[in-house]
Amino acid sequence: EVLIEERTNELTQRSTELEYANKRNQQRADQFEAIAQVANAIASIRTLEELLPKITQFISEKFNFYHIGIFLNDASNQYAILSAANSEGGQRMLARRHQLKIGEQGIVGSVASTGDPRIALDVGEDATFFNNPDLPDTHSEMALPLTIGRTIIGVLDVQSTEPAAFDQGDLQILSILADQVSLAIENAR
Repeated sequence: EVLIEERTNELTQRSTELEYANKRNQQRADQFEAIAQVANAIASIRTLEELLPKITQFISEKFNFYHIGIFLNDASNQYAILSAANSEGGQRMLARRHQLKIGEQGIVGSVASTGDPRIALDVGEDATFFNNPDLPDTHSEMALPLTIGRTIIGVLDVQSTEPAAFDQGDLQILSILADQVSLAIENAR
């Protein structure tokens, strides 16, 4: 009886692990499909004014994130300027021409300086997080560089209301999306 109970527990644990793996695989497949849909949707848009808001809207809808922002570096590479956002808070930031000092302010400023993606699983504990009153529900943030060749042209900023919302798999998937966004920006320019 003890042996049967041990085997039953092992099978239950393995079933749970398989269910989790299947769920994760389906989530990744859905993310790749969303990337393809975003890329197709933005491929025909030719102006930045039309392109950038569409990108933030599509990413938010397809990936179900609280806030998506696209920052573009200014001509002198001093500031990352918010150029599009999907959330209400992002719209307020756009209205007042929100910008962050590159290399000095927030996760976005850090990524715009180094070109290295960054994840904050708990923004309250991240020393470089820019506490933004327009986005009070942010608990996790991921910032990805937008690059053309070796030149950093901006940052794709993704924020979630969930703590620890991002992992390495998300970083890899969304990096592919950031590359697509960079190409779309280059084509529109």
